[in-house]
Amino acid sequence: MELLRLVGVCLKVGTLAFGGGMVMVPLMEPDVVGYGWVTHGEFMDAVAMGQITPGPLLVTATYIGYKVAALPGAFLATIAMFLPSFLMTVACSRQLSRLQRSPRVRSALQGIQAAVIGLMAAAAVILAYHGGLESWRGCVLALAALVAMVRFGVDASLVVVGSGLLGFVLWWPGIGG
Repeated sequence: MELLRLVGVCLKVGTLAFGGGMVMVPLMEPDVVGYGWVTHGEFMDAVAMGQITPGPLLVTATYIGYKVAALPGAFLATIAMFLPSFLMTVACSRQLSRLQRSPRVRSALQGIQAAVIGLMAAAAVILAYHGGLESWRGCVLALAALVAMVRFGVDASLVVVGSGLLGFVLWWPGIGG
């Protein structure tokens, strides 16, 4: 039963996660935490690990699948996460040029783009609430990362590495924590 529920969650996320890996956070988090498969902290760890590796959806889905049902769960979650987009790609590939010219398809994509922005905002709120902004140190670090990227144009990879090093110093027991 849990494997079937896991596949259902991954199919849903794989079908609706337009716009990148962070869009999956508000789509997946209520289910995987609500079913008790992972805690909020474990989910945030899975998202973070996914973001530092190629294929954030793959790593997060595989991790949660493994937590639910070991290797069979990891395998099924990974397949279910990518199956919808694979099938959509195959179904649309021959009609791509016609679909690109369709006013209805363009209108639908504009609506999807607006929804993606909302989902990314929801992901930001979820990550902020469960992922490090519960202390003054987390708030200062998040603000510094934002200023570094937006005001000074610092590359995101440098911000991630720098934030990891600062986090190590700020939260290590005996040093900053």
